[in-house]
Amino acid sequence: MAKFTAISRDDVAASATYAAPDRHATGVKSSVRVSPDDYSIWMVESQLDNGAELHWSAPHSDDGVYVIGGELDVVHDGSVRRCPTEGAIIVESDVECIARAIGPTRVLHVGSYDPAPPTDGMYGAPASDGRTVHVVGDQGWYQSGSGIHYLARWFADSTQSASRIAFFHVALHEPHRRDTPHSHSQDELIYIMDGSLVMGRSEYMPGTCLALPANVRYSVTTGANGIKFINFRRDASMQEYGKVKEPELESAIARGGRLVGDLR
Repeated sequence: MAKFTAISRDDVAASATYAAPDRHATGVKSSVRVSPDDYSIWMVESQLDNGAELHWSAPHSDDGVYVIGGELDVVHDGSVRRCPTEGAIIVESDVECIARAIGPTRVLHVGSYDPAPPTDGMYGAPASDGRTVHVVGDQGWYQSGSGIHYLARWFADSTQSASRIAFFHVALHEPHRRDTPHSHSQDELIYIMDGSLVMGRSEYMPGTCLALPANVRYSVTTGANGIKFINFRRDASMQEYGKVKEPELESAIARGGRLVGDLR
């Protein structure tokens, strides 16, 4: 896929079968894959019944699950940890675990079609040992931005020792804010949670997934009520601005982020 694509959740037929490729789940009320089929990474939004379970078994990629509503109990290596609403779990490559819904729960699940972790990115290959499951609360692992106009809550920023996934929530409160035209060195998926985003003559609303391939230049403007969205990439990315300004490494630490450490 070489061009930008937008898919609305409401335009895709929901299924009672879990829509994440090569992932197994029980107790699925509805599930929708909102990412393009011809893309390197995928995104699925699902509504789970109480007691529903998501299962991971090798081989699988570094996955992220954001809890839109409800809670998940994460069972791994003899322990049970609870992930709250607006928290996330990071399941590193090939780790076997279960996430169980506590009450009706809505989740956004992301991963890569390639089960092997990336090895040629800016941080190099992740460690092959020590892979685990990170359960991150609603404050995030790191935060960047003051929170007045902008706040990013990073659940993973590609600097984990055993994974390279970047998975984070961004809130832009300022209305009608246009960013500098730019591109990224990695394929990315953006899912609009609240507010809206304007690109060209189109305004994209909550429930829309934007697939933005690597090295495609674009610019976005926040809607009248700002925007909140989830962003996912499988590896560390550089944000390029052409001749306007120097490239920027996209991680919480590189962006001057602060350690919050809301780990469960």
